[in-house]
Amino acid sequence: MKKINSIKFILLLAIISFVGVGCVDEIKFGNAFLDKAPGEDVNEDVIFSKKVYTDYLLWQCYEGLFTPFKNCYAGNGQFETLSDIMHSEEGWDSMGRFHYTGVLSASNANPGWLVARAAYITSGGMENMSNTAFRCIWTGIRDCCLLVDNVDRVPDMTDAEKARYKAEAKVIMASKYFDGIHNFGGLPIVDHALAVDEVLEKPRSTIEETVTFVVSLLDEAIAEPELPWNIPASELATWAGRVTKASALGIKAKLLNYVASPIFNSDTPYCAEEPQEAVNALQVWYGNYDVKRWEAVVDACEEFFRMNSANGNYYQLEEATTPDEAGYRAAFRKAYRARGNRESLLEVHDRVYMLEWDNQPGGFWHDGGIAPTLEWMEMFPWADGKNYDGQKYYNQRPAQKDIFENRDPRLYESIVVQKRDYKHQIYGEDNPIQLWEGGEFLTSGARYNCKPWGLPTYKFVLDLGDAIQGGKGTIDKEPFQTSYIRLAELYLIYAEALAETGNNVKALEQINKVRARVGLGKLEVMNPELNLTTNKENLIKEVMRERACELGFEYENRLHDMNRRVMEKDFKKHLHGIHIYRLDDDNGLVLEKWTKDSGDPFPTKFLYVPYDLNEGDATAVGYTIIKDGKESKIESPTGMTANPRFVWDHPERWSNKWLLVPLPPDEINKNYGLTQNPGWY
Repeated sequence: MKKINSIKFILLLAIISFVGVGCVDEIKFGNAFLDKAPGEDVNEDVIFSKKVYTDYLLWQCYEGLFTPFKNCYAGNGQFETLSDIMHSEEGWDSMGRFHYTGVLSASNANPGWLVARAAYITSGGMENMSNTAFRCIWTGIRDCCLLVDNVDRVPDMTDAEKARYKAEAKVIMASKYFDGIHNFGGLPIVDHALAVDEVLEKPRSTIEETVTFVVSLLDEAIAEPELPWNIPASELATWAGRVTKASALGIKAKLLNYVASPIFNSDTPYCAEEPQEAVNALQVWYGNYDVKRWEAVVDACEEFFRMNSANGNYYQLEEATTPDEAGYRAAFRKAYRARGNRESLLEVHDRVYMLEWDNQPGGFWHDGGIAPTLEWMEMFPWADGKNYDGQKYYNQRPAQKDIFENRDPRLYESIVVQKRDYKHQIYGEDNPIQLWEGGEFLTSGARYNCKPWGLPTYKFVLDLGDAIQGGKGTIDKEPFQTSYIRLAELYLIYAEALAETGNNVKALEQINKVRARVGLGKLEVMNPELNLTTNKENLIKEVMRERACELGFEYENRLHDMNRRVMEKDFKKHLHGIHIYRLDDDNGLVLEKWTKDSGDPFPTKFLYVPYDLNEGDATAVGYTIIKDGKESKIESPTGMTANPRFVWDHPERWSNKWLLVPLPPDEINKNYGLTQNPGWY
């Protein structure tokens, strides 16, 4: 492994942008801040000579917090598109070139722009503060270790400030280890800032040793009296996003939930392919199944709820101000997107606003790189809480029911659907959204390929259209954040662990708290055929579905759920899009846009035609259509994907090696104890 230098920070470090917290998202400072002449080294004596300099190091630690929308983390695509809820149309991104084709290997995993889910170490070394460096777990760990070991030296800080800074750094370091665990498995343990010439060539630890170390960091932070439970309301404008005890407990529960899952907690390893050194050394599994690991998740969640109660239940689900669709949507959006909300246990501030052409995820939205699948749409239940069964209305001409009406309000905040009163920047009562074939879906007054499978993403990107592009959207007016973990996820983590430990009834209580926020009926009541109070397997499937509805496209949660639950069938299954066809009075297909001046009422008769992304849509071939006022017939299939996944035609090529990513061969070949993950060469 390349040298981690704990002292020598080149002066360039002082002039790059740092992402802070609260109102100050970009902290910029020049050479003068160090009182050093240009070109001189900035060593740790300088960094810890004044509080203001130490602050910069802490903000750099915060910059290492993971968000899937930071360019240095997402690199060359959105990794949620490796799951079943999204599929990228882009052929040039990492998904299309390496993952969908199946050509990713250990040797090509992390060159330059990231093509794997995480960088183990950067090609330019730890001092290379590049985009890739910030995704590398060791960059953040290095900075946190440096602060923890040296902050006591700062002369103009109080003991209380020093204690709080150390606790914050430990929580951030724990988050970086967790990022590494769910990408790589067990890791080398670095528990101090390395000396100038000390090289990190420590052997890889077992998964148990790694988890124990990370939990100890979090427990130390939780026990620190100077680390607050929450940020006081009077300080939110400045410090929203700063680490708290609640952050530490949330990460602890999320970590324990991951490692209690079948990928690590099983009587058989997740992958039996060579090389097996990491398997034999218990670095990528525990070597057995133990229900006590699930019990530890229950304990962590209950510890959080006890402490939250002792602190006046500060953390609460964001609830609707009105019990209707608009109110439910607003509450859900505030929960996952708004700054300083009381549901987010740890929010990450990458930038203040998400502008139209931000590469992450706005640019990818335009290019079809974060396109929802029909599978995700089908996960959202009806508005009463009954699981979606609208498949029976597919291919009916006309459909006997509007499949997008009276659905889970979270659907409307996650995916743009064909719904007359859908709130969008250009579309209103006089000009509703038109997602049917031949209809007009615009953003900023122009056409974009954001709905290749029929339905565009809405979550986070909202209505787009910033002022520069001539739009009227809200994205440039609403400061946003991404949550590393929020309370709704903690309820679902608790529910999953309770189900795994045999308490289905209490598990359902937690799920229903999340569902009630958007007006859904109780899961077990609305779906009695699933026998959820007694059927553990069905209940866990429902937890996974609820997580996709609540947390999809946040923190790559659906992908990580599929990985940790070893959902092999879901990785291999074919994914689908949907064509929506407008029908006339004679049930002919009208491939034209609607205008308020046409004299016709807004269309209400539709044909819904699902199609396999790998095969295209042949269902509508032969149908009579009306286009430009003329009748004709559909002669050939449409909707072919330019980006098929290799497993669709060759499911036998699937390997569970994809559940973890490869480590760099150059490091392994140094023979200091770093092993390769199974299946990777």
